[in-house]
Amino acid sequence: MTPTTTTTTTPTTTTVRLDNKNKFEKQPREQKFISTSTLSSMGYISHQRTAITKRLWNDRLEQMNLEHPHAPEQSILKTKKIKEHVVLYDFENDKQLARDYATPWNTARIGRVLEDMDSLAGNVVFTHIDDNDPATRPPNAVTASADNIRQFKKLRLDQKTFLHGRVTYVGTSSIVVRCDLKNERGHVLMGADFIFAARSNATGKATPVNPLDVEALTEEQKVTFDEVKAQIELKKNRKMDKMPMREEVRVLRRQWVKKMREMSRVAKEMPSRAVLDEKLSKTVLTSQTMHENLFVAQPQQVNLSGRIFGGFLLRRGFELALANAYTFAGTFPLFVNMSDVDFRAPVEVGDLLRFRAHIIHVGEPDEFNKETLELKETNVYESGDDVERDIVMQVEAIVVNPKTVNAIVTNSFLITFRVKGGVLPTVLPESTDEAFGVFEKVIRPKLCGWD
Repeated sequence: MTPTTTTTTTPTTTTVRLDNKNKFEKQPREQKFISTSTLSSMGYISHQRTAITKRLWNDRLEQMNLEHPHAPEQSILKTKKIKEHVVLYDFENDKQLARDYATPWNTARIGRVLEDMDSLAGNVVFTHIDDNDPATRPPNAVTASADNIRQFKKLRLDQKTFLHGRVTYVGTSSIVVRCDLKNERGHVLMGADFIFAARSNATGKATPVNPLDVEALTEEQKVTFDEVKAQIELKKNRKMDKMPMREEVRVLRRQWVKKMREMSRVAKEMPSRAVLDEKLSKTVLTSQTMHENLFVAQPQQVNLSGRIFGGFLLRRGFELALANAYTFAGTFPLFVNMSDVDFRAPVEVGDLLRFRAHIIHVGEPDEFNKETLELKETNVYESGDDVERDIVMQVEAIVVNPKTVNAIVTNSFLITFRVKGGVLPTVLPESTDEAFGVFEKVIRPKLCGWD
């Protein structure tokens, strides 16, 4: 298969612009208008996708060997170098594009950017796993997880913004792609890592992918490679509960869980008395912070493989969490990061999909002293415009099937927002297992420097 000219060793930029006739214009070399028809001859691209994602998917379709869908799967692995992909958001000159991404606060809509990041990561992976042979087809690559999704600066709509994507690490059958959103000065506004798993088209099992040319990496790329490799190992050990725990942290965990359960037990069993208590009156149970929505997965939300687009799931989960945090805090929260994003099972068209979000922890960013392990009390009971607090949200996407009386968690997210000033209640876990889970997901990473 022949790669498109938009993916080369030297980064190239694709500008997506909407004109009055609702056409796309690809620059900078020559004007080229691409139809926004929802049904292309090569694949289905819904009008509900962003202009950027439409352009990226059209580029990928041009690379795919659609004329020979049953071609044999490639068997020869080729060592490949890092090739950077760059997409331009011309918010400064394209007012229609800016409006399509605008929030009520005149910033770029993060949920839409997440969709584009997932789309760009898919293009980067396809370019890497393809052997450039039109007589073969590459394995299928599916999004396994996403991590380190962080916002560093405000996403403004009055300047040009660039979305960069590149491979940072390649395992036997896995690929990590890093996407960075940058301004014209090169400052990173937002970043994310997407982890893909390669699957054989014939068997659906894990299959090897083209290795990365490690010898050709620059010093900066080597640092990133080692960093990502260490993060993968850390995440694997955390999932398998292999991380060693200092005795003082173990003691703190036991004390913290005991304290939380004592408070939540009273709040749950005697709510009429809890509201009169000085401290318990400023607490809520995790179940009292729950918000959810339920809908049928529609055909307009599919990706190029015909399943529900992962970027769409990211956006819906993020925006539910944002609304939940806004309701809880009474002031508009700032997005900090999203981690532990797992894609456990595919979502099909027609699935009944429930998104459920609840707050699992509220505290200051540095609420624990890493040396003494002492907890600051100001995070709950003191107010002030200079006090920042983090709201940590657990989001799950669940496919429910009323016919078979079955339900399966397909996606999970851990999202942190930050608010400044005011008084926020303590959120209490309602079981011992839940309390241990909150400590492992939120508090222990802070103590050990994993966050």
